[in-house]
Amino acid sequence: MKSPRFSRFFAMILMCFVISLQSIDAQNVGNQRQIDEKLAREFYYKKDYEKARDIYKNLYDNYGQVQYFNQYADCLILTGDYDGAEKAFKSFLKKNPQNWKSHIDLAYVYSQQGENDKARKYLNKVLKDVPETKNAIFEVANLLRNKNFNEQALDLFNKGAKNPNINYSFNLEKAYTYNSMLDFENATECYLLYLKEQPEQYEMVKNRFRVMMMYDINGNVDDVIRMALLRKTQEDPENEEFSSLLMWYSLQQQDYELALMQLKALDRRGDGDYERDLIYIAQIASDNRQYDIAVDAYDYILKKSDEGVYYVQATVGFIKNSYEKAVMEGNHDKKFYENLSKKIDNAFDKIGFSSDMIPLVLVQADILSFEMQRYDDAKALLNNVLEMNLSPKTKAEVKMKLADIYLLTDEVWEATLLYSQIEKSLKNEPIAHEARFKNAQLRYFIGEFEWANAALNILKSATSKLVANDAMTLSLTISDNLEYDTVALKRIAKADYYIYQHRYELANQMLDSVVAYNPNEVSLPSAFYRKAKIAFNAGDYEFADSLYRRVYKGYADSYIADEALIEDALLLENQLNRKEDAMECYSRLFDYYTASVYVAQARKSYRRLRDELK
Repeated sequence: MKSPRFSRFFAMILMCFVISLQSIDAQNVGNQRQIDEKLAREFYYKKDYEKARDIYKNLYDNYGQVQYFNQYADCLILTGDYDGAEKAFKSFLKKNPQNWKSHIDLAYVYSQQGENDKARKYLNKVLKDVPETKNAIFEVANLLRNKNFNEQALDLFNKGAKNPNINYSFNLEKAYTYNSMLDFENATECYLLYLKEQPEQYEMVKNRFRVMMMYDINGNVDDVIRMALLRKTQEDPENEEFSSLLMWYSLQQQDYELALMQLKALDRRGDGDYERDLIYIAQIASDNRQYDIAVDAYDYILKKSDEGVYYVQATVGFIKNSYEKAVMEGNHDKKFYENLSKKIDNAFDKIGFSSDMIPLVLVQADILSFEMQRYDDAKALLNNVLEMNLSPKTKAEVKMKLADIYLLTDEVWEATLLYSQIEKSLKNEPIAHEARFKNAQLRYFIGEFEWANAALNILKSATSKLVANDAMTLSLTISDNLEYDTVALKRIAKADYYIYQHRYELANQMLDSVVAYNPNEVSLPSAFYRKAKIAFNAGDYEFADSLYRRVYKGYADSYIADEALIEDALLLENQLNRKEDAMECYSRLFDYYTASVYVAQARKSYRRLRDELK
C-alpha cells in the first residue's frame, strides 16, 4: 500500500505535467496568432485583399478584437463586396453601438453603392448621438474627413462651436476641412478668425497661406487671400497680425506699394520700430526697378527725423533711386539734375565723406559727366575719393566709374588701364568680371573685334547672369556681323560708342548709313534696336515702340529679339500706359524665348498687370 506522502508527490508531478502541456498549447496558439497576423498583413500590403480578408475574419471570430474586424471590413470594401460589408457592419454595430468609425464606414459603403441620400440620412441620424465634448467631436470629425464626408464634419464642428460648455470655436479645424474641399475663401476666413483668437499662431497661419499659394493651380488663391486681408485690416485696423500678414502677402506678390502702405500704417501706430522693415522694402523695390516706391519709403524715413540709425542709408537710398528713376524714364532735364547734384553736395556737407556715402559719389560723378558735361569736376571728385582709405571692393567701384568717364571723354587708354587694374586686383570677384566686360566693350568700340571676342567668350560663363548675358549679346553682335559685313559691324560699333557718350545725333547718322548701305538680316535688327533706344532717350516713345516692334516681329530669330521685347514692354507699361499691349509683350517673351534671362521678370510683370487690370 502506497503511503500518503507518495500519493501527494505523484499528484504534484501529474499537475505540473498538465500545466506544462497547457502552457505549450497556449504558446502554440499564441505563435499561430502571430503567424496569422503577419500573413494577413503581407497579403494586405500586396493588395491580395481576398486572402487577407479570410484570415482577418478568422482572427476576429477567434479573438473578437476590434482591430481585426476593422481590417476584415476594409478588405470587404476594397474587394467591392459592399453587400458583405453592409451586413458585417450592421452585425458588429449591434454589439458596439458607440463605435463611430464603423458607423461612418457603413455610410461610406452606402455612398460607394451610389446611395448618397441614404448615406447622408444615416450620418445625420448617427451624429446626433455623438457626445458634445471637444475630444469626441475631434475624433468623429476626423473619421468623417478621412472618408471625404467634409460637409458632415463641418456640421459637427459648427455644432460644437455653438456649445458654451465646450468653449472652442474649431476655426482651425474648419479651415483644414475647407482647404481639403478647395474652398479657399472659407478656409482663408477661418484661418484669419483663428489668428484673431490666437495671435501667437501668426507664423503657423502665414505658413498655411504660403502652402495654399504654392499649390494654387488656377491662380484663385492669391485673389482670395488678398481680398480677405484687405477686408480684415479695414474692419479691424488695430489688429497688428492682420496688417503684418497683409504686408507679408504683398511682398510675396511683389506688390511693394501695398506692402509699403501697410508698413507705414503699422509705424504710425507707434507700438514698434519699423524703419528696418521700411529699408528692406525700399531695397527690394529698388532691385525690381520700382524706384517710385523705393523713393517713397526712403522719404518717409527722412521725414520722421534727420537723425537716427537709418538716416544715412535713407539719404543715400533716396537720392540714388531718384537718379535711377530719372535714367529709366529717359529724363534729361538739366534743372532736375542740377537740383539733385545740389542735394548730394548738401548731404556731403552734413554727413561727410565715408564709405557709406560712396554710392552718392558715384551718382554725382554720373550726373556731372553724363548729364552736365562737367567732366573735369567728375574726375577730380573720384580722384580725391581714391585718396581715402577704402576697402579693395569700394576702391574698385570708384576706379570703374573713373574709367567710364575716361571712356566718355575719348581717353581710351586711361580707361583700359583702370579696367585692367580692377581685373587683376580682384580676379574672380563679380566686379572683376564687369571690368573685363567693359574692357572688351571698349575694344569693340574702337574696332578691335578679335580681341574683344576672345575676352567675351571667357565671360559667357561668368557667375553674374547679367554680365554673362551682356557678354553673350555683344559676342553675337561681333561674330554674326563679322560673318556678313565687316563694314556694317564697324559702323554699328561706332554708333554704340556714340550712344554711350550720349552723342545721339552722330549715332543716328551712323545707324542710318547701316540701313542704307549695309542692310542684312543681322545688321538691320541691330540698327533698329539701337535707334529705338535713341528715340526712347529723346522722349519719342511712339517711334521707339514702332522700332522695337520691327525687331521682334520682323526678325523674331534675332539674338536681340528678347531684349527688344522686354524694352518695349517696359516702355508700353511705364511711358505709354498701354498695359494690355505690355502684357502681350511679356507673354510673347516667356512663350517664345524660354531660354531668355528676362523670362522670370516677364512672368512676374505679366501677373502683376493681369491682377491690376482685373
